[in-house]
Amino acid sequence: MYSINNVEIAMRLLSMLVFLILCACTSAKRSHEIHAVRMPVAPYLKMTCGELITEQKMVIIELEAAGASVDKKYDSEKTTELVGWILFFPALFMFDGNEAEASQLAAKKGQLDAISEAIQINKCGE
Repeated sequence: MYSINNVEIAMRLLSMLVFLILCACTSAKRSHEIHAVRMPVAPYLKMTCGELITEQKMVIIELEAAGASVDKKYDSEKTTELVGWILFFPALFMFDGNEAEASQLAAKKGQLDAISEAIQINKCGE
């Protein structure tokens, strides 16, 4: 029969193991999970409709590239995480996530929202 001391030790070890597993998982996000950062619309209100449409097209291209970069980093992190669990779990503590890529994507989403709002305010395309 186990003494209470052995059960306590086993529970503490199990708790530490669960904590380590949770800490080792990557914090990377997919592009569709990232929300836009609000950008001011004022700079875009001074633009003509043609300039707004051109700016919108450029931002859409940049947004797609930023989204692809975020998803690529996410896939890389998840693959490394899987390999790490299989081969060498201490390597899992070296994840850096995809925060840099995610913040760039959030800014581009906000920029696109501001341009779309300016287009709507200026009644472009009507």
